[in-house]
Amino acid sequence: MLSRRAFLKASVAAASGLILPSWLVRAENFLKVEGKPLLESLPTHRQTLYVSGSCGDGLHTLGLEDCPYDLIDVDLTWKEFIEEIEEGQEEFDQLLEQRAEYGEALLLDEKIDADLFYGYWDASYSPEAKAHGLLSNLDLGPELIGEHARGGIYVETQASSWGYRSIAAAEDELSLSLLQKRLNDIDGTIAIELE
Repeated sequence: MLSRRAFLKASVAAASGLILPSWLVRAENFLKVEGKPLLESLPTHRQTLYVSGSCGDGLHTLGLEDCPYDLIDVDLTWKEFIEEIEEGQEEFDQLLEQRAEYGEALLLDEKIDADLFYGYWDASYSPEAKAHGLLSNLDLGPELIGEHARGGIYVETQASSWGYRSIAAAEDELSLSLLQKRLNDIDGTIAIELE
């Protein structure tokens, strides 16, 4: 027997024509029995979104790669750093301008400041930032994002020590199931995997 919540979700899904009620019920039942989201990726997937712990407010963080902070080399000079990043000198010039606003100077031969680097990396190159970049360029549809969404997927930018932090997160396990279904419907090249 369907719960009132499941019935309402199924009714909205059927009315919108985007997700079949039977699939939604199956996803909810799988979650109840298995205690984890229904994540059926297609064999054509080429990229993996990893679901990690909470990023606050009980949300499940999505990352495009699995790269823990302790594997990042921060023993670099600013010159080595700008040679390694994709944007190079232009990016460094922007960094100089931003730091100058706070009265901070950076010299090319100085070792990078680890806190500053982590803030920059978190905002631009972290797995979460890469997931944000990927998902923000996809049409996830009204079922997952927006005022009338049944699932809760958040692709947004938040304030951080660097100035901003790009994140992609799911509000619950059912939202992860809905996201995987939508990614399959788009082109089947992205799988979601629990860490």
